[in-house]
Amino acid sequence: MAGGRTKEPLPARVVLALVDESNQFQKLLKSDAEAAGREAGIEVETVFTGESLVEHLGALRRLIVDPGRRPAALLVMAVRDHGLDRVAREAAGAGVHFVLLNAVEDDLDAVRREFPAAVVSTVCPDEVETGRVQGRQLLALVPAGRRVLYIQGSLRSLASRERTSGMREATAGAPFEVVLAGGDWSPAFAGRTVREWLRFAVGGRIPFDLVACQNDHMAGGALEALAAAAAETGKPDVARIPVAGCDGAPDVGQRMVREGRLVATVVLPRVAGPAVQEVAALLARGERPAPVITHAATSFPPLPDLRPIA
Repeated sequence: MAGGRTKEPLPARVVLALVDESNQFQKLLKSDAEAAGREAGIEVETVFTGESLVEHLGALRRLIVDPGRRPAALLVMAVRDHGLDRVAREAAGAGVHFVLLNAVEDDLDAVRREFPAAVVSTVCPDEVETGRVQGRQLLALVPAGRRVLYIQGSLRSLASRERTSGMREATAGAPFEVVLAGGDWSPAFAGRTVREWLRFAVGGRIPFDLVACQNDHMAGGALEALAAAAAETGKPDVARIPVAGCDGAPDVGQRMVREGRLVATVVLPRVAGPAVQEVAALLARGERPAPVITHAATSFPPLPDLRPIA
C-alpha cells in the first residue's frame, strides 16, 4: 500500500479441543498449550466440548467446515477410543492437521494414506509405561504375602487396559496378590467397589492391604469409603488402609500425597505443550511429526523414596 506500512501476516492458529473445563489436569493442558503457542508465535484457541461423543464430534466439525473458524491444526483430546476416524478424515480433507492427545483404536493409517499432505498424528502418554510405573510403586510399597485391590477405570477404555497391562507386567512374579476390580473412572463407583470388598472380611481381617486406583479421583472415592466404613464399624484401622492414585496433577494427586492422604501417585506427562511444539515445527519448517509420539509418566514420590507399608 502506497505511503502505508506492509501489513504483518496473522500468526498461525490452532485449536485445542479438550473435554471438561472443570478438570484440573485439563486446565494444565490448556495453560501448557497456550504457553507453548506464545513461545512459538502461534495463536492457540481452546474449546471444551463436553463428554458427549455427539457434541464432541459436532464441535470439531463446526471448526472444520467454517472457513472463518478453520484452524491450521486441531489438537484433540478424544472423549472415546473409537469414532474419531471420520472427523480426522474430514479435517485432513479440508487441509487441517489433526493431532490427538490420547491414543485411540481407530485406523488412522488409512486416513494418512488417503490424505498424505495432512499430518494425522498422536502425541500422547505411554499408558503401558504409566501402568509399569504404578506396578513399580506396588513393588516398593507392598510386602510379601499382602493383597492389593487394584481399581481400574473401565474395560472399555484403551488407557485403562494399557495401564493394567503395564502394571501386571511390572508385578509379574511379585510375592503379593493383585486383585482387579472395576471403578468406571468414578469416585462413587470406586467407593462402592471398596465397600463391597470390605464385606468379604473374615474373622475381622480386612481383605486387602492397599488400594491402587487408575486415577486420583477414584482414589479420593476409595478414601471416603474407607473412612465411612471405619466410622460405621468402629474400626479405625480401616481408615488407615493406604491408597495410591494416578494422574498426579499438582493440586490434586500430588497435593494428596503431600497431605498424607495418598501413599503415591503416578504423574502423567502433559502432552499439549509438546503437541503445540510439534505443530509449530511443522508449520514453520515443514518438519512432520512421527505418526505416534509417546511421553512417559513418573512416580510421585520418586520410587527410591517409597517405603513398604506397615
